[in-house]
Amino acid sequence: MLALCLKMKYNSVMNKNNNAFIKTVLKSQIEISAIYTIHYFRYGKNFKFKKEQHPFWELIYIDSGSAKIFAGDKTFTLKQGQAFLHKPDEIHTVYTDDAFANSAIISFDSKSRPLYLLADKILRLGTDEKGLLNKIISEAKTSYSDKLNELNLVKMTKKSLTPFGSDQIIKNCAELIMISLLRTQENHPMLDEATLGQDYSPFVSGVIGIMNEKLDSSEQVTLEEIAQKTGYSKSFVKTKFKQETGKSVLQYYIFLKMQKAKILIAHGNLSITEISDKLGFSSVHYFCRQFKLNTDMTPTEYLHSIKTENLL
Repeated sequence: MLALCLKMKYNSVMNKNNNAFIKTVLKSQIEISAIYTIHYFRYGKNFKFKKEQHPFWELIYIDSGSAKIFAGDKTFTLKQGQAFLHKPDEIHTVYTDDAFANSAIISFDSKSRPLYLLADKILRLGTDEKGLLNKIISEAKTSYSDKLNELNLVKMTKKSLTPFGSDQIIKNCAELIMISLLRTQENHPMLDEATLGQDYSPFVSGVIGIMNEKLDSSEQVTLEEIAQKTGYSKSFVKTKFKQETGKSVLQYYIFLKMQKAKILIAHGNLSITEISDKLGFSSVHYFCRQFKLNTDMTPTEYLHSIKTENLL
């Protein structure tokens, strides 16, 4: 009887302790759902691949030498250790002039909008990212029967026997590379999810991506430019964008600029006038007025609030 009472008491205590635990749901901010191809190429001099366009992401990394890429309407030179992320539906190609190059290329599906912050710029992979990329290449050689230097590969073929968890290793390594690259972007840490268009259609997210490209430029994005880049009329762009975001194209563009302004103010390297100029505002007075409308604080008040929150 005593043993039974002690057991009941023990179970009661354990149940109370177990009920005290509250789980923390782990959120995936970057999720890669599928791969299309994994390549490792060695390019000779004067190599050129035909232009292509597809509805998924493609990361190209130069392992040695240098190569040129065409992306949309721009040309970039990638040197050893540098990479470029082609966004979905972007016309692109890679070629060499009087140079040799080795490259790793991974194409994949992802609906994670933060990836647009990595598009249209040269990216540098550090030691950790290179290690993850090497792991992907190594895992692909082990798990797939395809030759990774096959130019016209359109589908990866799984071997009949593959190491346990090979798909997950490739997926996790690719996601970690993207997360690591995003963490190095100056405008990423403080941008909220609305800025990234997480719940928007590919069209509206693409428009937001075009806006993000020029946040640091004194050259302003225009409705005409957006219409030209998306291939739709100005009236369609205005209507579709307002339907999904609740803001006009100009209102959302200013909203993005204010998010970037918060980051620049927090860094403390530039004066308010310099930030206004950097973001392309016609005057510091107009900038301050827009900042107040979007944040309910002046830039100076926002700076003070940050300093107060950081006091120990």
